Amino acid sequence: MNGRRHSPDWRSDRSLSVVLPAFNEAHRLPATLTSIRPYLDAHFREYEVIVVDDGSADRTLGVVRELQAAWPNLRLLVQTHNQGKGAAVRRGCLAATGDLVLFMDADLATPIEEIEGMLPHLEVGSHGAVVGVRTYQEDESKWRRVLGLTLQMLAHLIVFERAVVDSQCGFKCFTRNACRETFARSRINGGMFDIELFFIMHRLRIPVYYEPVHWKNKPGSTINILRCILLDPIDLIRIRVNGILGRYGHANDGWTVAAVDGQTETRWRP
Repeated sequence: MNGRRHSPDWRSDRSLSVVLPAFNEAHRLPATLTSIRPYLDAHFREYEVIVVDDGSADRTLGVVRELQAAWPNLRLLVQTHNQGKGAAVRRGCLAATGDLVLFMDADLATPIEEIEGMLPHLEVGSHGAVVGVRTYQEDESKWRRVLGLTLQMLAHLIVFERAVVDSQCGFKCFTRNACRETFARSRINGGMFDIELFFIMHRLRIPVYYEPVHWKNKPGSTINILRCILLDPIDLIRIRVNGILGRYGHANDGWTVAAVDGQTETRWRP
């Protein structure tokens, strides 16, 4: 099924929240925000862009605040210290107010236009989430590909209860209800949060659609291979143990309360 829109002047009646986690992204974030704004202005009557700064040590905060002065749709949430991509995405998604919630990478590895293929599956109510599958890839290194395939194998062996085509693509869109139900249960702060999201959505029986997207490895995008090798398997085991102990069985309102308070870090409240 190809759900892409063909009319260049289409406009969505659904409001959209775009969440971008950022850690030391002062060199790339301005270009990304400048690039997506005309598209959002043209195709969404109501939208917001939420940048979640995850304790950056560079000028990320400054560049976002400068853009805010001329862009009322741009919101900024600040973590007082670096907690991890998972924590940043969770905070932004729980603070989102749109009918639909998209999170994407700050380097714009996947163009914002790829959302057009996702919208039809969300608008008719047949799916709670549409996730990108990096079918069209450019400039991916051999070892990054090997690492990704190894991770997928481990995730299927340790965590997943159903097959997942691509868990790590940083371009996923949810209905507001599916977003809140999923992220209010998530606990992983690091890069394995994507795998946890699939585990939770499967447990909640949220229908997920896989949409092919273009993805390009951008300069400056780095993966700490040693950290991945040492810590990612531990997080995979944590997800499995959490599932066995029933820790994903109910949402925790503590996440939501903390996420909408701009002066408070997102913290887990038992």
